[in-house]
Amino acid sequence: MAGDKIVLPDLEIIYKDVWVMLYLYRVTRYWFYENGWNDLTNNPDHQNIEHLYLERRGTSFSPTHRELRIWWRVQKVPLFVGRAYYNYRLDFEFNGIQMTDVEVVKDDKKIKAQHGELRITIKPFIQLETHPGIKSPSWSKHFLLRYIESYFKQRVLKRTLEDHKKELYREAYRLQGMLKKYLELKTFLPEMETFQEKFEHI
Repeated sequence: MAGDKIVLPDLEIIYKDVWVMLYLYRVTRYWFYENGWNDLTNNPDHQNIEHLYLERRGTSFSPTHRELRIWWRVQKVPLFVGRAYYNYRLDFEFNGIQMTDVEVVKDDKKIKAQHGELRITIKPFIQLETHPGIKSPSWSKHFLLRYIESYFKQRVLKRTLEDHKKELYREAYRLQGMLKKYLELKTFLPEMETFQEKFEHI
């Protein structure tokens, strides 16, 4: 366990078609809320979940195209043994390019949608001993614990690390599966829970 950050492989979705960004934004945020993910200030209301919202109008391809970048940063307290020493984190990013506004008809109603290429990136990692909601020893400041920090992390925490890595990656896969199902893409996972259709109001 070199360092305080254990990075897991990224997950990605690339989608080229029509979607409603507002609905996708809401269903993703609702998934985080329902599954116990908070912002980095540990606020369950997700007031500080968004770290970047950037929209650019007009590109080198066309003056009518738009580009969109949204970055979310979330964290979660694990449920396994050693939870005081682990903090699950997800860096979640929307990146839309060559986007144009279009209209689709759903149940005899016109809905404003987006057409273009959407890239969704999920970056899971585990941060050691940083979660503000649970008290854990401050290794570097404690007069005795600072001498056994290396041993503890290499021997004791290492036994539970693999379980935590599997659980976090399972969470990331569930999120990816929900988004794929929402966007009507093929997925190799069992049916994911989603209560909204692609063009359904939330």
